[in-house]
Parts: sequence; structure tokens; C-alpha cells
Amino acid sequence: MGELRLSYPACVIAGKMRLTADDIGILREHVFVGGLASSQDAMILLAINTSCSEKCSQWHHYFIETMTDFIVRTCYPQGAMDEWNADWLIAMISTRGVVNSRIELDLLFHIIDISAHVPDSLSIFALEQIRVAMVEDAGIWAGLRDSRQHGLQRADVLLITRVMSAVARSRGSHLTARERRMLDQIGVLTGLPADHAAAA
Repeated sequence: MGELRLSYPACVIAGKMRLTADDIGILREHVFVGGLASSQDAMILLAINTSCSEKCSQWHHYFIETMTDFIVRTCYPQGAMDEWNADWLIAMISTRGVVNSRIELDLLFHIIDISAHVPDSLSIFALEQIRVAMVEDAGIWAGLRDSRQHGLQRADVLLITRVMSAVARSRGSHLTARERRMLDQIGVLTGLPADHAAAA
């Protein structure tokens, strides 16, 4: 993203310390007219989000809905995520596989919530955010969960439930071997009978 060149007025907005509701209006009316049209547009919006340290209350909704509309509803396959789009999203919102921004974590789970199909690469990536928070105290989720103590917390279970709901919507009761291994690492399947774990 360091080589990304922003045209006017996106470059002006990206250079600001604080994003305002007026900036959102400019982006809607002059930069992303009709929404994001390409991965380049999405990278520009991500760059603006990263470069501005302070944001108005409306930014969270605008950023997540605009990114989701492009990634899930505009990109092929429309309404669902495939491996290519999942890999692109993961590369855009994480550093060495860890999400460090609250808004990008919210984007990840919003996409998981609404996608008709979620590949296991994306579900595993989402579950990995819970694992690294629990085990390594790393990533944004480490500071947002109920407790910094090791072991599953209520907030962890709620996030896991969102991922499992997406898997059920995508594939019924079928978990891939990679998903089962990740759930084992988190401790979700520990102590459950094998047939129960396979159908979880």
C-alpha cells in the first residue's frame, strides 16, 4: 500500500488528522460515486482509514458498509466469499495474520455474518484472532475481550458462535479438518466426544 497514489480529493482527506461527516460526503459524491468499483478503490479507502487517527462517529458505519458492499455484493461470486476474495481481505486487514484494528476486526466479522458462503480460510483466520488473543495476548481482540486471563471467556464464545453460524449457513454441519484443528487449539472441542465434535 506504500506505492498507492491517491488522486484529489482523496489525497487531501488521507492527509487529515480527523475524518468528519463532510469528508464522508466528499468521498460519496466525488471519489466513490456509486460505491467502490475496484480493488484499487478498496485499497484507497483502507489507506484513508489507516492514515487518519481520529474519525467521526459516522465513519465506522460508512467504512464497514462500503467495504462490505464491494467485497461481498459487488465482487464475484456476488453475495458470497471465495478463497481469492478471502485471501485478499486477510492480506489487507492483518499484519502477519493478526488484526490490530477494531474497525477492521468488525469488518471481518460483518462480512462473515452476511456472506452466503464462507471458505474455511476465512473462518480459520477469524478463529485465529481469538486464539492469539487467548494464548499470546496479541491483536486487537486481546484488549477487547472480557478478560486477559487464559481460557475461553464469554466474549470469545460469542465470536466463535458467529463463525460457526456462518459455517452452518455455508455448509450445514460440516466442519473441515482445518476448522476442527483450530477449534481444538482454542479449546472448544476439548473433552467432547469425537462424533459430537465432528457435528459441532
